Amino acid sequence: MSWLTSPQVEGVELSWLTEKGSLTERLKKEFDDVKVEVVYEGVYLLDKNFYVREVLLKSNNSPKIFARTLVKKEDLQEAWSSLKNLGDQSLATILFNSPDIKKTSVFYKEFFLNDSIFAHINALSPIHKRSLWARRSSWEKQGAYLELVEIFL
Repeated sequence: MSWLTSPQVEGVELSWLTEKGSLTERLKKEFDDVKVEVVYEGVYLLDKNFYVREVLLKSNNSPKIFARTLVKKEDLQEAWSSLKNLGDQSLATILFNSPDIKKTSVFYKEFFLNDSIFAHINALSPIHKRSLWARRSSWEKQGAYLELVEIFL
């Protein structure tokens, strides 16, 4: 299944998928003890021209969202240089606090057990679902793009 312009889901799931603001801030409003756990940060193993940052957003040590950020390595030097210094802070601290950054697109997809990303997340934290909904957004700053995939656990 390819990425969709509108999610085919209703209720609470739809509300989370179409959240316009920071998911971290929404998690903090709805759950206790929200933390960002960096899973991997460095060269993207599938394409060495990209830098990747993978995190789990957790509440009370229970994973709620897996997020993967991809940026061309050359864009990491200028437009997206602050990405390297986030540590355990949310990406939202960059995306929602700069008027220079614009969201350019958002798409949705349901992942299933046979998808490689599903297996990757399951290896990080066991999943007890048959499918997971995700959204993919692109962000632009100074002509450089960042891709963010957020998967709802």
